[in-house]
Amino acid sequence: MKDIIYEPKGKAKEYADLACDIYNGCTHGCVYCYAKYYTKDVFYKTASPRKNFIDRLKQDVKMLGADCPEILLSFHGDVYQPAEEELQLTRAALKILRDANLPFTVLTKAGTRAVRDFDIFEGYDKARFGTTLIFTEQADADYWEPAAASVEDRIAAIKKAHFLGIPTWVSIEPVIDPVQAIQLVKRLHPFVDHWKVGKINYHKEIENAVDWIDFRKEITDLFQKNGADYYLKKSLTDL
Repeated sequence: MKDIIYEPKGKAKEYADLACDIYNGCTHGCVYCYAKYYTKDVFYKTASPRKNFIDRLKQDVKMLGADCPEILLSFHGDVYQPAEEELQLTRAALKILRDANLPFTVLTKAGTRAVRDFDIFEGYDKARFGTTLIFTEQADADYWEPAAASVEDRIAAIKKAHFLGIPTWVSIEPVIDPVQAIQLVKRLHPFVDHWKVGKINYHKEIENAVDWIDFRKEITDLFQKNGADYYLKKSLTDL
């Protein structure tokens, strides 16, 4: 039985078959984060490394074979917390996974803080780099994602990865403003290899104000027009 690497359950399963969380907690303070519903405010106060993380990861890696599915870093929190600049646990984890010839992907809101590790992704065909982008307007991002990297900084990281030949993907979840979601796709489709899209949950006032079926059709038409590779989460397809 694996320890640090685990199989996500429920809605998270739509993102990855396996995942790995490096830090406990997250300092980005995103208003829409589902984690706050089971951790209260504790989740946002600090981000500390998981105990004996590297040793535990190495043990897990030994149990994974060549047919291992892609490992996502991470669901809970962000692997590029400010503390990562000093601790470099994420960098160490990526090296361990690459040395073991295992597939992995990163999903982060830390923008160009992650560029430091692109040398590990570069030239390795089992690695992908992803970022969460929900808004084009920084004022909205400042409210919903107060301590995450700016919109432009995240876009810069995606473009940098693309120009280095690293496969890229963008998570537009949770969709809060459909207009801005559409604008993101129009602006970034030349640099993004895969899209994942899911609507907001837990905020009934916003959910009820959007015609989600109309949005689903509009964004699907846009993806198909651009020949994009995309996945709509069940929150949209099961409407």
